[in-house]
Amino acid sequence: MKAKLRARTSILMLLALAVTPAALWAGASGPAKKSLERLLMGKDVRALTQLPATKEGVDIYYTPPEGKHWDQRGLNLKDLTKWLKERGVGVESNEVVTITNVNIHGDMIEIHLGGGGMGRRGSKHAQEQTPGFQRAGGSRINFRYKRDITDADLAPNAFLDFLGRIVDVSPIREEAARRDLPPEVRQAMETKTVAEGMTYQMVLLSFGEPEQKRINDSGEGKLSETWFYMKDGSRVVVDFLNGKVTKVQKY
Repeated sequence: MKAKLRARTSILMLLALAVTPAALWAGASGPAKKSLERLLMGKDVRALTQLPATKEGVDIYYTPPEGKHWDQRGLNLKDLTKWLKERGVGVESNEVVTITNVNIHGDMIEIHLGGGGMGRRGSKHAQEQTPGFQRAGGSRINFRYKRDITDADLAPNAFLDFLGRIVDVSPIREEAARRDLPPEVRQAMETKTVAEGMTYQMVLLSFGEPEQKRINDSGEGKLSETWFYMKDGSRVVVDFLNGKVTKVQKY
């Protein structure tokens, strides 16, 4: 009787583990990884701080550890200073650099900037081999979660928020936002025009800041707004309702 009870309990425990959210969501799928890699590879970003020329990479933690050396980005400032002194600067603050590789494995997303970092010895050797040649030294950042990465972590907005702690990802955000747009809206943004269905941000990207904005009379749950532009000698009036363009008039 006890043996049967133990066997039944073991089966129930296995079934429970099989249907728990943790089991269902453990690990990221191949398509989610490929999608993020396609979004990031070859894109230019602007560094928000100096980054060392190290192949080992600088660690950034999703949940910042406690301690006086850690800042709100999840970056250990003491370690960063040490790497900069020992390996030199691979990427300068405000430097625009290309994402040259993306590795997603375990609890970490590894981003290579401008070659991924060679360190002083590698840079010196490259200079000796090809004097005066502008080599790709760069740096490397390890975005650590301290748990298995999921598809939700790899969603564009989710990871760009994390990546944005250390580099400016504004252009990549714009590209990600365009992915799900209707073809006519994408075409309007590419040709710097405005079309119905566009949001405030899309209009700003296409036309820039308006010369004038007017808040119209709005009922409960409705926000009506009109923006006025001068484009190529014509007056362009753009009407919004709840944040989306409803009418475009040209005079």
